[in-house]
Amino acid sequence: MINNYDNASTVKSEEEILRDFQARSLSCYRQYSCIRDIPYASSKRTCLDLFQSERAQKTVVFIHGGYWQWCDKSDFAFIAPYILKQEMQCVLLEYGLAPHYTLSDIVAQVKQAIDFIVQQDWMSQELILVGHSAGAHLAALMLDHPRVNQAVLLSGIYDLKPIQYTPLNQALQLSQWEIDHLSPILSRQTLNKKYEIYCGGEELEALQQQSKQYFLKRHFIDGQQVKLELFPKINHYTILEHYFKYIL
Repeated sequence: MINNYDNASTVKSEEEILRDFQARSLSCYRQYSCIRDIPYASSKRTCLDLFQSERAQKTVVFIHGGYWQWCDKSDFAFIAPYILKQEMQCVLLEYGLAPHYTLSDIVAQVKQAIDFIVQQDWMSQELILVGHSAGAHLAALMLDHPRVNQAVLLSGIYDLKPIQYTPLNQALQLSQWEIDHLSPILSRQTLNKKYEIYCGGEELEALQQQSKQYFLKRHFIDGQQVKLELFPKINHYTILEHYFKYIL
């Protein structure tokens, strides 16, 4: 199996980047008030962190990546200050990981999380869903949720078919049903909301093509509701800070 989806090949040291994310995130937990590990279901990882803002009229719900089998919400708390600065509140969403959970399980958990969030007293008027990498795949599958007002998809995967031919599938064990029903690019549903697709110019060619092809499909269906932008000189990791610091 060939892994055309190895993001580590695009940077000097993926481990160093992730360690920096974790260190900066730990600092944010220390500096900012956060309610951690709020359970939205009974499984061990089905919880979320809330960086609350009483004045917020918008809530950003962030879904992390890691190819559905790695990373933790706590690795990405460094995005919270950028969100709070915009007088929005930030939710970091966690979910179960493969191989302990199937992709179908994970998608169901994310749906359950959003249903939980919109029922809470602290929920604001609007919900902006932001997903990165595999998190963008999960966010794309939630675009039809009636309480999602807007979505941002960063460096996402929208067609699962190529994934089955990579080492990533050893943990995922994708079924044909999952490939057919959980690939956002195959959805024909019309969406009446704005959503944005972003990718870095220094990302894997496979990911850039995923974003471009998904945009073409969705633009045909939803027209001006969807936009695509490729950021030059931005990679799979710097896209997070670039978006939250300069675009949000």
